[in-house]
Amino acid sequence: MRAEMLIYIYGAICLSMIGFNLLYNLAMKRREPRLEKQCEKMKSEVMRQLDAIRKSGAVQPDHLHNLQRRLQKLKNLMAFDRVMQPLCEGARDDAVTQYLAQIRPAMLYLADCYRRRDATQAAYFAFLLSRYIIKKQMPIDSIQDVLLGYIQKQNLYCSVNALQALCAFGDAGHVLAALKLLDASPVFMHEKILTESLLSYAGDHDDLIRLLWMDIDAHSEQMQLAILNYIRFKTDGYQQEMFAVMQDEGKDKELRLSAIRYLGRYTYEPALDALIAFASDRDLSNWEYATVSLSSLVRYPGDRVMDTLKAALHSSNWYIRQSAALSLEARGVDYGSMMDVIAGNDRYAREMVTYRLETQRLQKAGGRR
Repeated sequence: MRAEMLIYIYGAICLSMIGFNLLYNLAMKRREPRLEKQCEKMKSEVMRQLDAIRKSGAVQPDHLHNLQRRLQKLKNLMAFDRVMQPLCEGARDDAVTQYLAQIRPAMLYLADCYRRRDATQAAYFAFLLSRYIIKKQMPIDSIQDVLLGYIQKQNLYCSVNALQALCAFGDAGHVLAALKLLDASPVFMHEKILTESLLSYAGDHDDLIRLLWMDIDAHSEQMQLAILNYIRFKTDGYQQEMFAVMQDEGKDKELRLSAIRYLGRYTYEPALDALIAFASDRDLSNWEYATVSLSSLVRYPGDRVMDTLKAALHSSNWYIRQSAALSLEARGVDYGSMMDVIAGNDRYAREMVTYRLETQRLQKAGGRR
């Protein structure tokens, strides 16, 4: 009887979900024609303003007021998004660029309005700003100050979109202020999202990196990791600083690993001994340091590096053996140079090397085909 009751309850839940989906789809079908009508009206208005710009160089006097009034409604804002998206894709028309510049007062007004809305609507407006903003605006632009308020809404999507919009403006000071607010926020944001947002920065990356590095110890370890990863993708001028991070045993493990990856991307001769020491460490509790260091040694020349990579093939840790084999493969080793391992008594080292060499051979054969 109890099993039958559970089946009935489960069936009722399934029927409820089906009913909800049907009602939702019907609502969307009814809403779409209305949105299409709004899009047609908005498109007509925007095209009229673009024609006015081409003729006189300016939008019509009442257009900004109309935008301030109409775009306060979410459906009109969605229609504006649909109209502007094809106009801003690819090579942007000069008239469109001028239009976006001239409606900035209306966007500032709307930014303040949506700042007081719920987090979902605020996140959507911040997304529009990141998509249609004129890159590299003046640093005193008031919209950026309003966007800092979006960061404080303690909503992930709103914070991400606001940060990306600030990066699109290209002012390092506002980006730094946003990162500090995010550090103080209880909302968790993964460091990969932070790094990707910083990579989209429209200003001078060297200026932003210099400002971030000057204040890096004031950030949380998670934010520091995002900054270190961002630096790795954007500049080769921080080898000495990264070497210091790698050597600092008081630093978080992920920060030191990020520094090791940096020194693998941009070689730094003074770091070679330390990288070899990490790669040769037999303490399996440090396997992550060994694995990342073996990958970073790829670009370093010399017999010592080859000997270190070969020795790591005999590790009892599978990840260390794989990293060593991949590094040897990246250095262009062939069967001849690895005969001592292939003919040796270490079965695991032999299987790893053979697997990687065979994979490399098949990939080359496939490429030729």
